Amino acid sequence: MGAQSHRWHEKLTVALSPRNACTLLGVGIIYWLTIYPQVRHELSQWEHYAHCIPDPVLRAQALHKLTAERLNPEAAAFFAVLAPRSERRLVVRLIVAYQLLYDYLDAVNELPDCTDLQNGLQLHEALVDAVLPDRRLSDYYLHNPKGKDGGYAVVLADTCRRVLRSLPSADRLAPTLDRAARRCGEAQSRNHAITTEGARGLVDWSLEHSPGDGYLWWELAAGGISCLAIHALFALAAEPQSTSHEAALLDEAYFPAICAISALLDSLADHHSDAGTTNHSFTVRYRDSAHAAERFASIATDAITRIS
Repeated sequence: MGAQSHRWHEKLTVALSPRNACTLLGVGIIYWLTIYPQVRHELSQWEHYAHCIPDPVLRAQALHKLTAERLNPEAAAFFAVLAPRSERRLVVRLIVAYQLLYDYLDAVNELPDCTDLQNGLQLHEALVDAVLPDRRLSDYYLHNPKGKDGGYAVVLADTCRRVLRSLPSADRLAPTLDRAARRCGEAQSRNHAITTEGARGLVDWSLEHSPGDGYLWWELAAGGISCLAIHALFALAAEPQSTSHEAALLDEAYFPAICAISALLDSLADHHSDAGTTNHSFTVRYRDSAHAAERFASIATDAITRIS
C-alpha cells in the first residue's frame, strides 16, 4: 500500500468509527421522520406550478426534474439536519426550491440551441438572485430561443429570497452566498457551452479558480458546477451566531474538494450513459482508471481534512 493510500485508509477508519456511525444514524432518523415528509409535500406543491408552464418543452423539463430526478432535492434536504430545529422547516423549503431551480436551469441550458454561453450566463443569474433578497430580478430568458416559462423560475427564486430574509444570519453570509452562486452559474454555463464553443472557456475559468493545490482543470470545473456549498451555507444562515468568517471557511472547505468529488462521482456513475452523447464527461479526461482512482483518493483526503 502506497503512502497516500495508507493515509486515506487511516482517515476512512476514523470516518467509520462507532461514534460517527451513531451520529449518522441519529441524523438519519431526524431526516426520515421530520424532513423527508416535508420534502415530499414541497415537491408536490412545485409540481402544481410546473404543470402551469405554458411552453410544452419547458414544462416537460420542469416536470421531469420533479419526477424522474426528485432524488436530487430529497438528498439536498439532508443539509437541513444541520440547522437549528426552530428554523429547520424554513431551511428545507429553501433547499428544495434552490435545488429545483438549479436542476431546472441545468435542463433548460442543455436544450438544443440553448447551450451558448450568453444564454447560459443569463439563465443562471437566477441562482444569484435567489441568494440575494434585495437584488433586482433579472430577465433570465433574455437570450433564450425557447421563450419564457410563465414565471416558474422567478417563483422558485423568489421563494428562496423570502426564506433567506427570515433566517437570522443571512445578511452576514450574503457575500459568500453571492460568490458561491456566481461560481456555480458561471461553471454550469461554460460546461454546457462546450458543445458549441469548445472547452477553452471552461478551462480558463477553472484555472482562474484554482487554489493552487494540484487540482486538474476538469476537477475544478466539476467542483464549480456543484451547489453543495450553497446548501451548507443555507444551514449556516439559520444559526443566529454565524459569522462571515465562518461562511468563508465553510465555502473553502466545500470548494473545490467536496464539490469536486461529488460531481466527479456523479460523472463516473454516468460514464456509460454519457458515451455517444453531447454531455460533457469529466471522468473521460483522466488517462486511465488508475489515474482516476489516484485522483479521487487524493481529493477525498483533501475533503476530509478541510471539513474537519
